[in-house]
Amino acid sequence: MENPIGLLSKWWARKDMRKNRSDFYYDLAGSLEDRVPLFSTLRKYEARARTRSQGEALVYADMIDALSSGSLTDAMEGFAPNNELIMIDALQSAGDANMAEGLKFLSVTVEKTDAMAAAARKAILYPLILIIIFSAMLVGFATQIVPTLVGLLPPERWPILGRMLYSISQLIVHQGVYIAAAFFAVIGLFFFILPLWRGAVRRRLDRFMPFSLYRDFSGAMLIVSLASLLRTGVSLRASLERAMRYSTPWMRAHLRLIMRNLGKNKTSHFGEAFKTGVLNQYLEDRVQDASERRDPVEAFVKIGIGSIDRVIAMLEKSASRMSSVIMLLCGIMLFIMMGGFFSTALELQNGIRNSAQQSAR
Repeated sequence: MENPIGLLSKWWARKDMRKNRSDFYYDLAGSLEDRVPLFSTLRKYEARARTRSQGEALVYADMIDALSSGSLTDAMEGFAPNNELIMIDALQSAGDANMAEGLKFLSVTVEKTDAMAAAARKAILYPLILIIIFSAMLVGFATQIVPTLVGLLPPERWPILGRMLYSISQLIVHQGVYIAAAFFAVIGLFFFILPLWRGAVRRRLDRFMPFSLYRDFSGAMLIVSLASLLRTGVSLRASLERAMRYSTPWMRAHLRLIMRNLGKNKTSHFGEAFKTGVLNQYLEDRVQDASERRDPVEAFVKIGIGSIDRVIAMLEKSASRMSSVIMLLCGIMLFIMMGGFFSTALELQNGIRNSAQQSAR
């Protein structure tokens, strides 16, 4: 059993090494082109890492153990994302030359797919950060400013915006813990069900934010994976079957439906089979166009790489729309907060002035 420090250093090293997967794949491809066995290459990397980083050495040792008892796909688990494992799994039976070419192709796509993943994370995290920051402002008003105003002027004498602010502050003070718990529970449930939930209701929800973000990202990654497999000579149906091995339950449901549609499709065009809701409208149209070309496989491969930049732009646009909606809601709440504070302060000032005038008389 490994000690906790070793496990932590290995986890950190694997996390850091994943950022340089593109160079790693390219180096492996170069070794294969020079007819150097993968086992020997990984052994060399492990020996080099021992003098530099114990964590990296442990990661390479795990890869070597998995490669000696299984396959390169097993060795890459935990290091490469599922869409890359799909291609690596297909390359293993293609021979060293084809594997080298496939790994070079994979090294080119890694940076683009990582950029797409970063755009998807930003699309989700940025609105959440906005909500958390604004919630902290609300809590500050409810626990610090509103009680001070209550001590100076009874709430029943506050103007309408002030009373709205008071009601919100009372809700936060008395129910804030439950509201926060419910919010984080909903967020946690959302992320939990994203890869699991499937069915007709889910397909309808995938058209709308925030479910559409997951659909757009996963659909684009599917196209990249299939394009990578088709490029190595694997048939479309075999590519879909391989993709199922490393797919989420949500994606597997769509893949089964696509294969069922392929069986029903009487024409040579496979584009109609992909209209299951797994792709957004843009990618559906591109796949349909590719299926009608003179060389559908080559056209599909071009889509796999060429569509990534477009999907990144779409994800960023969706994130911008969602952030704009949240900013609008935050703006309304800010208006109530500041309007309630200043109108109540003005009412308090008028009360003090009237009291002073009455005392002077």
